[in-house]
Amino acid sequence: MRVRKRGYRIFGYSFALLALFFAVPSLADPCLVVYPNTYCVYHYDPMEYYTVGPGDPLYDPLYDRGGKVLLDVHTNAVDPSIYQAPFLMGFQPSTGGEEGYFFAGTEFDLIVDGFNNAPVTYTNILLVFVPYPSSCTPTITVGGNPVLYDTGLGLYYPIGDLVVSTPTPDGNNYSDTVMKDIHWSGCSSVRIWAFADEDHDLMHEAGECFTAFSHDVTVPTESTTWGAVKALFSD
Repeated sequence: MRVRKRGYRIFGYSFALLALFFAVPSLADPCLVVYPNTYCVYHYDPMEYYTVGPGDPLYDPLYDRGGKVLLDVHTNAVDPSIYQAPFLMGFQPSTGGEEGYFFAGTEFDLIVDGFNNAPVTYTNILLVFVPYPSSCTPTITVGGNPVLYDTGLGLYYPIGDLVVSTPTPDGNNYSDTVMKDIHWSGCSSVRIWAFADEDHDLMHEAGECFTAFSHDVTVPTESTTWGAVKALFSD
């Protein structure tokens, strides 16, 4: 399952982030950026992004996370949407086609960010939860309330509208956020993404969306996938 970015590139099961993510508001069912309010590592698609370190002509210490700067392969520029996560610790090439913000923990605040290149209002935003393994049935609450289920969309939760009108510090984009308290249990990990279901049909009709991957550290999993996240919590 892939759900790509906001009208251009977005993300889902293997949710990638694109520089072209900056959506045109008229596109159907635009995606929003989602990331945890905790330590995370961004897994990127090497076909879309690459990293540079100190000494490279394109290295900018302002965007250094864990000794690397992430750049778009098409523009050689930083994609500011990815850097929205306040506790972004570093970058790692994706494994198994899974891109997004990887982090540990089953109780956290999830930030839904309407980052865009123009002021816009996103209506009827839905959080979507994809459990792993797919055979498990997690217990998930958002702000203490249980999530809903639709046979087509799966597990989801409506969080209302978001007006995006606040300029970012560089003045070139706009960003407003809403934060939700998430608790879950019963699986090894849960993928979370969000889109504005503006036609209220419980169907996502645009591209792939940004994804947050929450992992239960008490459940064993492949070290190649979660090693960088676990290392953040080691001595």
